[in-house]
Amino acid sequence: IVEREKEIKAFKPQEYWTLDAIFRKDGTEFTAALSKINGEKAQLHNEEEAEKAFQACQGEFEITSIKTSVRSRRQPLPFITSTLQQEASTKLGFAAKRTMSIAQRLYEGIDIGSGQEGLITYMRTDSTRLSDLYINAGRKKIEQEFGKEYLGSYHAHNDANAQDAHEAIRPTNIENTPEKIKQYLTSEQYKLYHMIYARALASLMAPARFDAMTVVLSQNGHDFTASGSKLAFDGFLRVYKDYDASKDVLLPVLTEGEKMPAASLQKNQHFTEPPARYTEAKLIKAMEEEGIGRPSTYAMIIDTIQARGYVTLERTSPKSRTRVFFPTDQGILTTEKLDEYFAGIINVKYTAQMETKLDEIADGEAKELDTLTAFWQKFEPLLDAAYEGMEKIQPEKVGEKCPECGGDLVYRVGRYGKFISCSNFPTCRYTRQIETDKEKPEPIGRTCPECGGQLVKRKNRYGSYFIGCANYPKCHYMENMQGERVYSKAEKAAMNKTGTDAETVEKPVRKTARKTAKKTTRKTGTKKTAAKKTTARKTAVRKTKKTGEDA
Repeated sequence: IVEREKEIKAFKPQEYWTLDAIFRKDGTEFTAALSKINGEKAQLHNEEEAEKAFQACQGEFEITSIKTSVRSRRQPLPFITSTLQQEASTKLGFAAKRTMSIAQRLYEGIDIGSGQEGLITYMRTDSTRLSDLYINAGRKKIEQEFGKEYLGSYHAHNDANAQDAHEAIRPTNIENTPEKIKQYLTSEQYKLYHMIYARALASLMAPARFDAMTVVLSQNGHDFTASGSKLAFDGFLRVYKDYDASKDVLLPVLTEGEKMPAASLQKNQHFTEPPARYTEAKLIKAMEEEGIGRPSTYAMIIDTIQARGYVTLERTSPKSRTRVFFPTDQGILTTEKLDEYFAGIINVKYTAQMETKLDEIADGEAKELDTLTAFWQKFEPLLDAAYEGMEKIQPEKVGEKCPECGGDLVYRVGRYGKFISCSNFPTCRYTRQIETDKEKPEPIGRTCPECGGQLVKRKNRYGSYFIGCANYPKCHYMENMQGERVYSKAEKAAMNKTGTDAETVEKPVRKTARKTAKKTTRKTGTKKTAAKKTTARKTAVRKTKKTGEDA
C-alpha cells in the first residue's frame, strides 16, 4: 500500500486525445472510435493533432469491413477463499472480515426447520476441486431444470502453490436452494449463500455464447471501429446473471460498402491516470498473486494493518461507495524503516519465500533447525544494526500539562486510533480522547410527531443530510430534506408483513421476543390472531427477562 502511494505521487500525467463518431440508423445509435490513421495505430498527443484528424473526417464514411464471430465465455470456477472475499467485496459490499464471519456461521450450521445443518463446505481453502458427489448431484439438477444443453465440462484449475487440503467452497446439499431456506437466514447470510450456491452450480454449466460484430468505417485514411455483441446462449449466466455486469451492445443491420454520414464528431482531451489505490478485493488479489499469506490469513492481515494504524480504508469521495487503502504516517514510517534496516529479509517476496520454506519442512524436504539457523544468521546482524542505528522518535507534544501528575501530554496511537496520554506512562495512566470536528445535529424548530421530541438535521455516513428525532435510538422517526417520511428497513418489513399503511406501521419488536414467538407458533401449530400475537410477544419478553435474571 505504501509502495502504491509512492507510485501515485511520482506519477506524471500525459495528455492524449480521442476522436469519436456517432452514427444513427433505423433508430439505433452507435459510437465508433478512431483506431487507425493510414494503417497505423491512431495516437493523438495534443489538440493540434486531434483538430487535424477532426477536419479530415468531415464527410461521409464508408463501411470497409464487417466481421462477425461467435465468442464464448467460460463458466467461472467455484469459489476459493480469495475469490469469495473479492466477489463479496465488489458485488455485495462486504469487508473481508465480515465475509469470513458470515461464511463461518454458514459452515458451522443453521437451523433450517429440520435441525442444525452446515450449509457450506469449509471456507478456508485454495482449491477449486469439487467432490464427485456434488458434481453428480449438480449435473443432475442442471439437466432436470434447464436441459442437457446447459451441461458443461468441469476441470479444477489450481495454482502451483495450492495445498488442496479442502475442496472448493460449495453448498453441502444441492437441494438447499437459496429461496427454500431464505426464511431461516439473515439478509447477509442469504446474500452470501445465494452467491456461493450460484457460483458452484454455474461452474458445472456450459459456457455462454455471444454473437459479436466488428465494423470499420473509413474516411480519408482514418478508420473508426465499432463493436457490438448479443447474447446468443446464456449458459452459466442462467444462474449467475445477478453477478455479471455484461450487457448487449446492439448494432443496426449494416452492409459492406454502405456509406453513411456521422451524426456528430467529438474530440475529447484525456490524461493518463496513476495506478489505482487498492480496494480490499484488489489487495487480496495482489496478495494471492505475490504468494503472501494463505486463505486463512487474508482477512486477518487486512484487519491487523488497520488495527495497528498503518493504513486507513476511506471512500474516494463523499458520494462514492468504493473504499480504498491510504497509508498513515505511521505506516509510511514503519515501511521506510523496514526498507532501511531489514530489506534483505523483509520485502514483498518475504512471506512467499517463508511459505515455501515451511512447505518444504512439512514435506520432509528441509530440516526446521537448518532453516531457522540460516534465517538467524541473516537476521541477527540486521537486528543489531537496527538497535544501534534506528533513532527513537519521540511522541508529538500536545502543549498541555497532565492534570494528574503535571507531566507533558503527548499524542499516541493505539488499536482504536490516535489519543492523548501522559508522557510519564506507565507511572501515570491519564488518557483522553481527541476532540473531533464532527458536525453536531442542528435543531430545525419542529417536534417529532411520534414521541414529541425535537427534530434535528443530521449528516449520514455518505455526507448527505436528513431530518431525525433527537431521541434516537429510542425513536427512529426520519424524514428527507424535502419533509417526506422515511422508514427504516425494520419498519418497511413490518409494513409488508402486516399489509398496514404508513400511519399504522407496527414498531419492530425485540429479536429474542420474535424468535421465541416463532418457536411457540411452530410448537402449537395454531394460527394466532393479531391480539394473540401481541400477547405472545409480551409473554416472550417477560420470559426472556426472567431467564436473563436467573442467569
